[in-house]
Amino acid sequence: MKKCTLANVRKISGLHFTTRHSGKMAGMVSISTSVTTNERCAKNAQIKGSVCEKCFAAKHMRVFTNNAAPLEENQRILTADVLPLEKLPTINSLYFRFEAFGDLNNAIQVKNYFNLCYKNPRVKFALWTKNPDYIAEAIADGYEKPDNLNIVLSSLFLNQERKNPFPFVDKIFTVYTPDHIEAENIDINCGARNCFDCGLCYEKNGVKIINEKLK
Repeated sequence: MKKCTLANVRKISGLHFTTRHSGKMAGMVSISTSVTTNERCAKNAQIKGSVCEKCFAAKHMRVFTNNAAPLEENQRILTADVLPLEKLPTINSLYFRFEAFGDLNNAIQVKNYFNLCYKNPRVKFALWTKNPDYIAEAIADGYEKPDNLNIVLSSLFLNQERKNPFPFVDKIFTVYTPDHIEAENIDINCGARNCFDCGLCYEKNGVKIINEKLK
């Protein structure tokens, strides 16, 4: 089989990787799944006061409808079976983000993401999720968390840092409203205009809490 790269991965495995981000994500490489077909995302979107209630990714998919099919296809492939390493690409990038739009659907998806990290030990990966139980399930099934992966636990509610009972979580990410920031003197350390230049979430830097101001 021909060596799998970002240039030919769609032909080899059917997966769609995003290499042309804009805004804060400019210069980054990522892979994502659909929020509109994720059962957990749908349930969280019904929770009043949650960040999912006004989901940016769902709005993005409604506006840019051509993005829906690749994200849904990623979800189908990644959650069905553990892919052999030869069907995962070699990546030439400093940073890589899992789930720029969606979230984890099951433990099989976690295993595929772990394998991508194993195959690319020089890349610094970060995974944002509100579903850490799927990661716990994959680890319990014998998969070891990769050394080059930061797991970022996303808080479900605005202005409320999520408690972390999971030893594999590296950082907790919480979004705060301007009035709460002022009232509680919240330290906002996610303020860079470009994630690639910042790298706070991707580096093993000892920073455990990431706070962002609501846009």
